[in-house]
Amino acid sequence: MHELSLAMSVREIVETAAKENCASAVKEVTIVVGKFSSVVPDAMAFAMEVAKRNTVFENAEIVIKEIDTILSCGECGQETVMEDFEFRCRACGSGVVQIVSGDRMYVESIDIDREEEKCTM
Repeated sequence: MHELSLAMSVREIVETAAKENCASAVKEVTIVVGKFSSVVPDAMAFAMEVAKRNTVFENAEIVIKEIDTILSCGECGQETVMEDFEFRCRACGSGVVQIVSGDRMYVESIDIDREEEKCTM
């Protein structure tokens, strides 16, 4: 389950952001998972529950947004949604396509509570 190692990387990102922004707590973390990223959203949600234990975001809501994989066609120029992992343009049928989005996982946002009086930024 590589989602656990990914969740631990997210943990580092969140803890660093929280420290840099004088966070007393993190309320929400939003993670975007592309359908072609090889990350299983349910497994990632479970891994995040493990990774956030005993951290500044232990009580945070973890929001996982799954996005479609978008292909750009080199023949007709259209951008279409990839379906069934088939590398074909849905507009013209060409196989001359390139992935534009939906092949990555990333932290989209971190919602924090900030301790203004303790912050020396």
